[in-house]
Amino acid sequence: MFAKHQHPEFLELSNDLQDESDWVIGCLRTFDVPLNITAFAVEPVSKLLAIGTSSGSIYIHGGPGVDVKVNTPVSVGVKFLAFCLPAKKMVCLDVNNQLHVWDLSTFGNPEYRASARYDPVNSIHIPSSSCHVFLALQSGEVKTYDLVCRRRSQYTIPNLWKLYQKSMRASGVPAMVEQSSAFDPCIDQVIHPRDMNQIFLAYAGGVILSNITDRSTVRAFELILPPGAPGGSSYGAEDILTHRQPFVTCISVHPSGHFFAVGHVDGSIAFWAVEDDSAPLTVFTFDEDNVHLVNSAKLEEQLESHGRGTQPVSIREPIFKLAWSGYPNSTDPRGGETTLTVLGGLDAIRGGNVTVLWFPAFQPTEPPAGDKLEPGVLHPFFRNAMVDSVTPIDLAEYDLEGEIQDFLLIPKEHPHYAGTFNPYSIVFLVANKDNDRVTRAYSFPPSRTITLGKKDNPAEATTKSPLSPEFEDPQSVFPYHEHGLPFQLTAGGLGLTNGRLVTVDNTPYERIGIVGKTASPGDSVVLLEGGKAFADQIKHDEIRLTKYQPRRLMITQTRDLRVLFFDVSAQLLVGNDQEPLEGRFPGPLPGLSVELHSVWNELVARGKRSGSGPRAIQAVHLASEALEVASVLDTGDVVVHRRESRASSSTGMQSSDITLLHSAPTDINSNMVPYFALEGEGTVEACSISDVGFLAVSYSNGSVAIVDMRGPSVIHQSSPSKKDKHISLNNLHIHNSVDVANALTWTISCLENDIALRVRLLISRHSGSLEVLTLVPSGTPATWGVEKEPTIIRGVSEPLPEGSFVLDSKSGSQRGATGSLFASALDHQSSSSPSLLVTVGAKGARAYANITGERIGKADWGVRAGNALAAQVVKRMASRALVVVTDKEETLAYSLPWLELITRFPVLPLERGLISIDDSGDFLSFSPSITSGTIGRVSYNTFFDIRRAYGLPDVNFGLQPCKEAQPQPVYMGPPSLVGTWLTFSQTMTGEQLDNLLGGPDRPLPQAQPRPGLAPAGGSYGSGIAGSASSAAATIAASAASAQTSFYNKISSALSERGQMLGGLEESFNSLEEGSRNMAAQAKRLAAQQTAKSWFGF
Repeated sequence: MFAKHQHPEFLELSNDLQDESDWVIGCLRTFDVPLNITAFAVEPVSKLLAIGTSSGSIYIHGGPGVDVKVNTPVSVGVKFLAFCLPAKKMVCLDVNNQLHVWDLSTFGNPEYRASARYDPVNSIHIPSSSCHVFLALQSGEVKTYDLVCRRRSQYTIPNLWKLYQKSMRASGVPAMVEQSSAFDPCIDQVIHPRDMNQIFLAYAGGVILSNITDRSTVRAFELILPPGAPGGSSYGAEDILTHRQPFVTCISVHPSGHFFAVGHVDGSIAFWAVEDDSAPLTVFTFDEDNVHLVNSAKLEEQLESHGRGTQPVSIREPIFKLAWSGYPNSTDPRGGETTLTVLGGLDAIRGGNVTVLWFPAFQPTEPPAGDKLEPGVLHPFFRNAMVDSVTPIDLAEYDLEGEIQDFLLIPKEHPHYAGTFNPYSIVFLVANKDNDRVTRAYSFPPSRTITLGKKDNPAEATTKSPLSPEFEDPQSVFPYHEHGLPFQLTAGGLGLTNGRLVTVDNTPYERIGIVGKTASPGDSVVLLEGGKAFADQIKHDEIRLTKYQPRRLMITQTRDLRVLFFDVSAQLLVGNDQEPLEGRFPGPLPGLSVELHSVWNELVARGKRSGSGPRAIQAVHLASEALEVASVLDTGDVVVHRRESRASSSTGMQSSDITLLHSAPTDINSNMVPYFALEGEGTVEACSISDVGFLAVSYSNGSVAIVDMRGPSVIHQSSPSKKDKHISLNNLHIHNSVDVANALTWTISCLENDIALRVRLLISRHSGSLEVLTLVPSGTPATWGVEKEPTIIRGVSEPLPEGSFVLDSKSGSQRGATGSLFASALDHQSSSSPSLLVTVGAKGARAYANITGERIGKADWGVRAGNALAAQVVKRMASRALVVVTDKEETLAYSLPWLELITRFPVLPLERGLISIDDSGDFLSFSPSITSGTIGRVSYNTFFDIRRAYGLPDVNFGLQPCKEAQPQPVYMGPPSLVGTWLTFSQTMTGEQLDNLLGGPDRPLPQAQPRPGLAPAGGSYGSGIAGSASSAAATIAASAASAQTSFYNKISSALSERGQMLGGLEESFNSLEEGSRNMAAQAKRLAAQQTAKSWFGF
């Protein structure tokens, strides 16, 4: 122990941190990064996004501060998710086929309301205007659940496909394909987009259009391939000379409601007219058109050339999902151009991608006069127009790294048309190479870059879609660009591997905030604005003190070679006068993002690099004042980005190992420009970037390079340092091996023998030697170089990469290479107070006066404490202390400058030593996934959990009703008085559908909200107080109307029961008549098929 009175010029810097009670370690906020996503759903009116995982956790993301987590009652995986806006509910079906309901109308987190168990469920569907859930069962039945009454509805649709097949057999029509139970399951269902009284039921064997009121079959659509038709399996199928019936996998309806698309297991897509079930409009794959028809010449050629069954089978993916989207691009009520988004149907090479097909508008004129058709028969003129409207005019493909397993379109305005109308973004569920299931979001629709006639040469096709938001952007290079998601989803989608926490002064923070924003934030993110979050008013005093917290940034690095910046300042968690929070936490700063794949591609294209590319980002360093970012790659390259116009150019001589990167492409949302790349010898061991234009890099061979970024040029390159120099310095023993520089530190400070402020680089080597290099300018204009010989002192062995700190001995503030100190150095000023060097190694720490002076502090921790992982000089109030975190999950606190032990306490659990501490005492810990290594949880912690306001906010979802009316049926012909008269009657409303499904005894429970419930149509301007007063008024009104409503319900139920019985009788008669007509039509088709030759020629 050193006597303090021997160094009176060094003041005690840890006066307010000497007691153990001054240290309170705590976790302020935890961010789960979902890596096992199984389902997602969007509510487009309020703009909420829900994510379900295989562990049973559901994450709801909305506006600023609205990030809520709920769990299924039993921790089992989520199978389906959905929102119901009219009922203000969220619905989940787990893998055990149990339906769970959460209420989103209450103030605070969603309240779990009810559960119901079903037989195996294949899909769920909630009509946009209804409060009922339709559940398609494996048995072929369709059950319903009432979200308002929170009970199973008695309404059930029987297995209509089985009934259809039974009626066909009873009528004597022979089955062309032997029917079995495999055709019975109900795979998918969707309500008619313009007629809520009709529902499309996709069974494995075909599609049934059913009338909901009488549960009858309106039409049955069955795709049977005749002998010789290739289908999706092409001509190599063994059973090509027989009738085949490919299983149905999914369905989607055209926005006009007059035709629809059906996906099949063989990778083909069949298009049908709703008014004509005799034959499909067309059936095609991505390689061939009209695969449901026999091409005699081609079939004979294949049979003669290869013999029966020897042609290779075309193996393609099944069609997993379809989504038909309309757009507000036409004044015609029938709509304009449409897109069909297809998951599946590709070959083994392109499999796992999503394809978008463009179709022309369906706007036929009136059919020619004089044609007389039977009622209910589709006019050939309209049928031909439909065929033209399902002939693709263009296509584009989302080609992502990994396998796309699902997608979700994000509409702009409303949930009608099955939530596919006018989407601006698409969210993918991607399984990456590490078997993580994550989300990625991109702009939609993509630009048209591949036309149907140019599949083999995409470079020839450059036409862009007028639907695309990039149509007028001449700088657009890719057909789509990535959209931002909340931090948790972004971290999972890009593969977060590490990060760091840094504090930033107010002046550079303001500049970072400006640069970090994009010019058009709405065009680069998925707009999530649902709900409002309010700071916890119980911690009013803590919230008031939050403004004194320093500004903080989180810098993250990902597997796909990106560096992302987030604002994690505590000020984001504070609203104004009980008003909602306005900033997200963490707040994305896309304008600072750095993308390194394009940089490497340019280096390879210019012949500067060869071989395999980088696999990971090793480290990231930020110069906050200069706004420059140095990214270290595992190839040994260091790439520097900065905020500078692309038109600028560098002057001066560049070194051969420096490559300027002004021409490299950048992320379209980023304002950071690639500046230069530094090529090194071996891997990088340490890197440090200053705010005054200097970069230092050390390599595994022991060499150190210093770059003056004004050129840029290398101004110093030390030869590899070897331990065979036999240096004996203060009993420092050197062994015969390479002495690597583990830590580099920039400072503008004085030395023991030099009181002038100068730019200096401290090089801490593995052996314990510490070199001090001084940079000096010369000439006009000034050029920088390194002073003759470095000053070498004894430091600490095995130094931590960022474990050296130069402090002011009076204030304790760090003396880095900042702009203000650089100006003082250029004016040849001297230091007003001594400096203090604190350097930390794996097993101990040392403190030196004026860097090269006498050692005034020493600390060693024993083997039981373990090796140091991270160290930081932390500040609380006016005091400073050294904090060391070891691999035994223990924290050691030492006083400054004497390095006396203050306290030791266990730190929060760490995994793999991923921890980053800032100089205010807050720190991030990263927990990687056991299977993939991707970060699965980020914890924001502190050593001073005293009066901190980081608790979760109170959330009010405040779901607003949809203002867009339910779409009504439209006539196939042009709009006119005649067309209007011929149009179907107005479709039933959502309320009428709910009453029909719920039955005459449907109870309507009165709302009993908790205090604090926001008004359904009110605003948030009155904050929490307005929500509470509105809740009281709602409860009083409900109590007053309860008795009257009860008797009215009984009376109306009796009346409805009589009407229902009469309606059922009429429906059964109609069903009987329809079955007769269907059987007669089937007989005619069978006779026609029999009359043809065996090959169907």
